[in-house]
Amino acid sequence: MGPGAGSDRSQDPRVGRYLLGVTPLREATRFLRDQGADGRAPADLAARAEAAAAWRGRRGQPPRIEAAAPDPAWGPHLERVAARPLFQRQFGARRWRFATVPFGAVVSPQPFVHVSYARERAAAAPGESGALDLCLPALPETLELWGGVGEGPGDVPGATFYTRDMNVHVSSARLETSPHLQLTFAVTKTAVFVQVVRLGDRLVLKNGTHRALGLALRGAERLPCVLVDTDDPDDLPGILPQRVLLGAAPPLLTDFLDPTAYVEYGWRDRIKFIRLVPEEFVTPMPGDLAHPPSGGAGPHAPGSA
Repeated sequence: MGPGAGSDRSQDPRVGRYLLGVTPLREATRFLRDQGADGRAPADLAARAEAAAAWRGRRGQPPRIEAAAPDPAWGPHLERVAARPLFQRQFGARRWRFATVPFGAVVSPQPFVHVSYARERAAAAPGESGALDLCLPALPETLELWGGVGEGPGDVPGATFYTRDMNVHVSSARLETSPHLQLTFAVTKTAVFVQVVRLGDRLVLKNGTHRALGLALRGAERLPCVLVDTDDPDDLPGILPQRVLLGAAPPLLTDFLDPTAYVEYGWRDRIKFIRLVPEEFVTPMPGDLAHPPSGGAGPHAPGSA
């Protein structure tokens, strides 16, 4: 069964939005040409981008609104979130706290979104409790992965998997030498905790853009998140340059809700492939290395690897 099985996408055009007047016109044109179903950017793109940039300039900086403490009723859920090993690895050494922030004050970290995907994510998490689970998951999310053992390039034994989820990664490798030599790879879904970075008075969304936008599209006014305080601009997300994120008129997450600020295009779904293929090679050894380094697998029974 392949990705998307059980759901009919034929009647659901995949739609994206690209913010106008944020990136250079040539970059926007190239993006829309590469992504759009007809391979063309709108004929009036330059005029619309100029108008959007002027509109954003008149609006100026985002409002300086302080983040609010989460609902006390969320306490047990947030305790489970904070206890997750993945959460501790991501935020254990940072200055963070759980909070809610108004969508209208949050700077967007990127100029494009997959609106259809954002709607799907939000629709699968109805109500306030669903929004909390979506933004701050307390349990591991379902891993959707298809494929399996097969052949790699040149008939080399290997395994190929594919998924629609860009948050699936090879997370670790483990070597076991007893009773047989085994190499095991772990493929996991990275936990996505919606994170907002606060640098001075500026609130910038660092990750979880589609989750956040999905909630905004269904009318939510505040975003549950991990709020991270920082003094280092390098902690900001990297898709848009810092001069844009910290500028006088940055793009806001709510710009994706205003037709003045964006252009729609047909979004091409992405498939992520993970291929595990062994590679054999021979190389001259420098110096006198007659014995393998300590910590290696060492000699093993014939045919056991």
